[in-house]
Amino acid sequence: MPKHQVLVPLVTPLDANANVCRQSVKQLIQACKPSVEGFIPCLTSGEGWNLSSQQWTDMLSYTLEFAGETHRVIVGIELPTTAQVIERAELAQALGVKEIMVTSPFEKGLTQQQMLAHYHAIHAHSPLDLLVYNEAALSGNEKNFETLLSIARLERVTGLKDSPSQDRTQTQINSIRREGVDYFIGWERQLASSLVSDGNVVSLANLEPALCRVACRAYQPEVADLVNELSEAFSLGEDDWYAHVKRELAARGVLSTSLTTQEGAR
Repeated sequence: MPKHQVLVPLVTPLDANANVCRQSVKQLIQACKPSVEGFIPCLTSGEGWNLSSQQWTDMLSYTLEFAGETHRVIVGIELPTTAQVIERAELAQALGVKEIMVTSPFEKGLTQQQMLAHYHAIHAHSPLDLLVYNEAALSGNEKNFETLLSIARLERVTGLKDSPSQDRTQTQINSIRREGVDYFIGWERQLASSLVSDGNVVSLANLEPALCRVACRAYQPEVADLVNELSEAFSLGEDDWYAHVKRELAARGVLSTSLTTQEGAR
């Protein structure tokens, strides 16, 4: 049976000095907690590829602190090379996290075999549970279905956030789930659609966690229409969607600023 979990890919709140704002992380997590099962700091919505090591460490530490024992914390690792990911996974383990979510290496033209080797190496070097993030915008490459299925067969691969360039079929999703891997929808536009999944990992959950909870279930056209309406209102289809999410959260008083990592570096 599908698990219907909502995992929030947290934005990274920054203060006026571009440090991670502990109070804002607390307020964001508290706002989401009643409707979700867990949190993923430092993923793409959290500008994970652009965080300094200190920002990454602080964001993970604050998330662990405020998520407590009741909610999962899966930290995103978005770094260009396999060696860098393995090194960061060691830091994640030292900080007390039990699960990581990882993209492919950042390289256009990467072969499917190279992507598979990347996950094999991480799995061999880190004892942490491993979740896969399938996307193309950041890494510049995308895993095909056969590669995803091969990765899913690794012992400690437990989940997949799937943001494919071509829509996945239910047959493909079922094949991945039969390997014991939870399938999480990664696009807002696919929520409450005909796809049966184990839940979702979408940016909208930062703003509307209760709606994302309802939208876990398939075949709800009215819910899907509402999700699409809000996604357009919050500009979630833009290249800097996380900046729009931050501005809305700051307007609601959840974040102390809407500063992005790019703005903080100026």
